[in-house]
Amino acid sequence: MTYKVEDRDLLLGLLSGEGGFHGPEVVLDGIPEGQAHAKPQGLPHSIAEIVAHMCYWQEWFNGCAASGFQGLPEHAAEGWPVVPAGGWEAIRSRYLEAIEESKRIVAGSQQLEDPLLPPGVPIPFLEKESLGSGILHAAVHNGHHLGQIVTMRQLLGLWPPAAGSMTW
Repeated sequence: MTYKVEDRDLLLGLLSGEGGFHGPEVVLDGIPEGQAHAKPQGLPHSIAEIVAHMCYWQEWFNGCAASGFQGLPEHAAEGWPVVPAGGWEAIRSRYLEAIEESKRIVAGSQQLEDPLLPPGVPIPFLEKESLGSGILHAAVHNGHHLGQIVTMRQLLGLWPPAAGSMTW
């Protein structure tokens, strides 16, 4: 049995930040290079590192949906690529493009209900995932980390973004 997530509008909305949270482009807007590499309050990762991590997994899920499962990284550290000094804008742009690619996949795919894994690949935590639920999984993963980035921006005095923020 695979999870069924075939609602294209739901997936597109989550990838775009519709509803009760900001989209990735708003959360990542206006962060200077130096601040993107800062680790406020002794946090283990910088904004740039978190974005590289989200980009890695967004591209991974996109690859599964577009080309088929290509395997998992051998070590968790592979999902946390290094962002060199001066690399903030490049990783930010790459991540936002990966989100746009997900939207194109969702809008154009006729097989969102197909299994993420090919038959006989024994990865228990992915065995119930469909292509659609994989994209949903990536969007939820991103939401977790984008929330961390909002808090980090608050610590760095970089919040709210130029687009403004919801106040409650």
